[in-house]
Amino acid sequence: MKPPIVPEKYSLMRKTLFFTICILLSLVKGSIQMYAQQQLVIDSLLRIVESTPSDSVRICNLGEVAWLYYNVKPAMALEYAHQGLKLSEKTGINQGLSVILNTLGAAHTTMGNFDSALVYYERSLDFAEKMKDTLKIAAVKDNISSIYLYKRNYSTALKLREESNKIYKKAEKTLLLAHGYVWIGNIYLSQDKFDTALQYYLEAKRIFEKENDLGEAYALINIGTVYRRMKHYEQAIDNLERSKELFKEAGDLNNVGTSLYRISTIYFDIKDREKYLETLFEAEEVLTSVGNEYFLSLIYSRLSDEYKLIEDYERALFYLNKTLVYGEKSGAQDVTTIARHGIATIYYAKQEYTTALDYLRKAEQTAVNLKVHLPQIYLDYVRVYSRLNEPDSVEKYVYAYSSLTDSLFSDKTIQAVADIQAKYDSEKKEKEIAILNLENESIEHELEQLNQKNQINQLNYRQSLIENENYRQSLLLAETERENQRSEIEVMTLNEEIHKQSMEHEKRTKQLMTLGFVIVFLALIVTTIFIFLWYTNKKKKEKALLQQRAAELSKQLMEINMKALNFQLNPHFIFNCVQTVEFLLKESKTEESMESLRKFSNLTRLMLESMSKKEIPLEQELEIIRFYMDLEKTRYINSFSYSIEVDRDLDTEATMVPPLILQPFVENSIKHGFAGKEKGNEIKISIRPIQNNLLCEITDNGLGFSATQQAKTPVSGYKKESLGLKLTRERLQVINKMKNASSSFTIEDILTEDNKTKGTRVSLYLPNTSAA
Repeated sequence: MKPPIVPEKYSLMRKTLFFTICILLSLVKGSIQMYAQQQLVIDSLLRIVESTPSDSVRICNLGEVAWLYYNVKPAMALEYAHQGLKLSEKTGINQGLSVILNTLGAAHTTMGNFDSALVYYERSLDFAEKMKDTLKIAAVKDNISSIYLYKRNYSTALKLREESNKIYKKAEKTLLLAHGYVWIGNIYLSQDKFDTALQYYLEAKRIFEKENDLGEAYALINIGTVYRRMKHYEQAIDNLERSKELFKEAGDLNNVGTSLYRISTIYFDIKDREKYLETLFEAEEVLTSVGNEYFLSLIYSRLSDEYKLIEDYERALFYLNKTLVYGEKSGAQDVTTIARHGIATIYYAKQEYTTALDYLRKAEQTAVNLKVHLPQIYLDYVRVYSRLNEPDSVEKYVYAYSSLTDSLFSDKTIQAVADIQAKYDSEKKEKEIAILNLENESIEHELEQLNQKNQINQLNYRQSLIENENYRQSLLLAETERENQRSEIEVMTLNEEIHKQSMEHEKRTKQLMTLGFVIVFLALIVTTIFIFLWYTNKKKKEKALLQQRAAELSKQLMEINMKALNFQLNPHFIFNCVQTVEFLLKESKTEESMESLRKFSNLTRLMLESMSKKEIPLEQELEIIRFYMDLEKTRYINSFSYSIEVDRDLDTEATMVPPLILQPFVENSIKHGFAGKEKGNEIKISIRPIQNNLLCEITDNGLGFSATQQAKTPVSGYKKESLGLKLTRERLQVINKMKNASSSFTIEDILTEDNKTKGTRVSLYLPNTSAA
C-alpha cells in the first residue's frame, strides 16, 4: 500500500504519515516512471474483463486493475474493487478476493479514510485465517498495524508487527523480517524514541546488506530521518547521500529524486538557503523526468513558500495551482486543502479579498475530515472579513476558532491519558504474569516428581509383562520353525513355476513393445510428411496472396503518383512559366529568362524522373521544391521568400520520401494562402525526425485555414478537400498499407496571443525510411 505523503509542517499525526508513507511510496520501484506502461496493462486487463465468460478471470482482473490504480487514482481503484467484490459475493468465487480486500484497504488509506480501510483489512485477515495462509496473515497484520500507527495506537501497532515478524522468522523470510524491523522502527520514531528506532533500522540495514538487497537504501532513508529528528544533520545528509547513490547504481531515478528532496529539507532545517534551493531544483528535474507527481507536489508547495517570501506572488500561484491539480486528480484531500488555503493567502496578500474568500471556502470544504487545518483557515477568515469590514462574520469565525481549538486540546488530552493508561495496564499485566509464572513453576516441579514415581512403577509393570511375553514367544517359535520348513519347500516349487511364467511374459512384452514402436514411428513419419506438405502449401498460398496484394498496392501507388504528377505539371502551370520567360525577354532581362528556362527544364526533368519511382532521396525532393518556389517567386515578382531547415542529424541523401509529396502544400500557400497580400509573405519548411517518423512542417504567414473555410467564396487553397490534398491523402493511405506505417497530415491555423490568425501550419508525418 502507498498512501499520500504530508509535509512536515502539519501536526504530529500528519508527521507520522509523512515519514512512514514516504518509505511505502519509495518501495514501489519505478511505479510512477512506468505510468504510461501501467495504463496499457490496465486497458488490456479491462478488455479481458469485458470479453471473458469466466467469472473467476473477471474477478482476478478487476482486482489487478484496482491494485494498479489504488495509489494513482484511488477513487477508480475503489470502483473496480467493489465491482470485483460484488461479483465474488454473487458467484461465491473466492479466487482473487484477497487482492480485492487488500486493495480496498489500501485505497481508503491513500484517501485518509482509516476507519474504512481497517474494516476491509480485518475482512482480509478473516479470509486469510480461513485459508490458513500464514504469510498472508502476516501481510494483512502489517497493513492493520500501519492503520493503528496512523491512529497513534502505538501499542496495538507494535503488537501486530511483532506477531508478523514471528511468522516471517519461522518461515525464514529474512527480507520480510527486515521490512518488519523498519516498521517497528517507525512506530518507535513516532513516539520520539529515537535510540530504539535507530536500533531496529540498523538491524534491518544489516539484513538488507547481507542479502545484497536494495532495501538497504530504504533503511538508510529511515536512519537519515532519525538523525534529522535528533538534529544530527551531517549524519542525516551522509545516510541520505548513500541511499541516493545506491538508487543511482540500481537505475532507480524515481528514488534518486525522492532522496534529493529529503536532502533539501535538511538544508532547509539548517537554513542553508542556497544549497536548499539548488538541491530542490535538482530533485524537481529528476522527478519531472520520471513523472512522480506526488513528490513534485511537495516541491511545488515548498517553491510557492519561497516565492511568497520574496513577494513574487505570480510564481507562487503558479506552483500552488500545480499542487492543486495533483491534489484534485489523486483525491488527496490534505494536499487539495493546503493548496487552496495557500492560494487564499496569496490573494489576501494581493488585497484581492473576494477571491481569497472563495478559496478559503473551498479549503474549508475539503478540510472537514482534517480538523488540524481548520483553526488556521478560521483565523484567515477573520483576517479577510476584517478587511471587508464585516464584523458579524468576524465574530462568527472567532467563536468557531475558539471552539475548535478547545475541542482539539481535549482530544489530545484524552489520547495522552489513554496512552498513559495503556502503558500502566501493560506494566501491571507484566507483573501479574511474573507472579503467576513463579507459582506455575512450583506446581510444575511437584507434578514432575509425581510423574517420575509413576514412570518407575510403570517400568516395573512393563518388565513383568515382557518376561511373560518372552516365554510365550519361545513356545510359538518352535512351532513356527516347523511351519517354516514346510513353507520353504512349497515356496521353492512355486518359484520355479513363477520363473517359467515370467520368462514367457517378458518375451511376449518385448514383441509387443517392438511392434508398438514400429507403428508409432511410422505414424510419426506419415504425420510429419503430411504437416510439412500442408505447411508448405499454406506458405505458398500466403506468399502468392502477399505478392498479389503488393502488386495491387504498387499499381495503385503508381496510378496516384501519375495523377499527382499530372496535377502538378498541369498546362496552366507550364503556360505561366513560359509566359514568365516571355515577359522577362520583353523586359530585356536575358539572364533572368535563361535562368528561369534552366530551372523550368530541371524541374520538368526531375518530375519526370520521379514519376516512375516509389521513393526518392529527400535531397532530390528538396531540389524539386526549390526549383518550383524559385519559378513561382519569378512569376510573382519576389512577392514572397522561403527558407528550408533540415535537422543536421538527418542524412538527406540516404533518407527516402515519396516523390513530389511536399509540392501540393507549397502550391496552396503560394497561390491561395498569400491571396491579396503583395509583400512580406514567407514560407518556412522544417524537416526533422520524430521517433520512427519524419515530420515535415510547412508554415506560411498567409490568410490561414479557418478564414477560408468560413468564406462563401474561398480565397485560399485550403478547401475542405482540394484535388492535390485528396491525391496526397490517397498516396499516404496506400503507403501506410504497403509499409504498415502511420503517415498523415494535418492543417491548422497559427494564432497570435489575442487569438487572431497569422498563418497556416501543415504537419506532414512520413515513415523515416533509409535507402537500402
